[in-house]
Amino acid sequence: MKLSYRDKVILIVLLVILVWVIGVMFFIKPKFEELDDANKEFDNQVLVLENKKNEIKADEGLEDRVREAYNEVTNITKNFYDKMTTEEVSETIDNILDEDEITNDSLSISAYGTATIDLVNSIPQDMQTEVDIIASQNANLGVTPVENSEEITSEETVQGPATVPAYSVSFGFSCTMEQLQSFLDKLLTRNEKSLVVTSCTISDVNEETISGSMDMTLMMMPRLQNPLDKQAAAS
Repeated sequence: MKLSYRDKVILIVLLVILVWVIGVMFFIKPKFEELDDANKEFDNQVLVLENKKNEIKADEGLEDRVREAYNEVTNITKNFYDKMTTEEVSETIDNILDEDEITNDSLSISAYGTATIDLVNSIPQDMQTEVDIIASQNANLGVTPVENSEEITSEETVQGPATVPAYSVSFGFSCTMEQLQSFLDKLLTRNEKSLVVTSCTISDVNEETISGSMDMTLMMMPRLQNPLDKQAAAS
């Protein structure tokens, strides 16, 4: 079939349009989509980079902060006894009482439990217990609890409350007033200050050898490994 000039022009135009459409659909459009995806990925990576920069900035001095926190925790734990069994607690109490020649009987130790402390503070405190009042005034005590109000703690005040492992200890005792006073005073000056008197009763304060009963709480703290040393050993 012989085509006229007009038909040839129309055919050429249609072929050009077809080639353009095919080019757009199979070449140009995919490239634009790839470009759009690349721009989105670029934006995401820029955001990731900014987050990493912020993390790096936040981690500046992290090792010093970790070391400072560990030292603070270590100072706190120094005021507590290591974790002990009931047999070790019994031996510890007996040894402390023997230092002031205090005779004890009916020593009772609770099952392994916990105690809650509100805050810790190692600032020395000028304390006056009921025994101090008795010694100075020679008053009649009767049955009155003696509470150790010293907080158990570290070099600086740390907010609480905190729950720590503990045992409750109860026993009867007999000794002189001076021996009891010495025993109570030493509780405040020992390296481990986490053995505290919760109550103390004396039958007759006017006796030369007094007798009564005492309840105590012995709090413990496990020793922690330096996280920097742990990290160095793992790397």
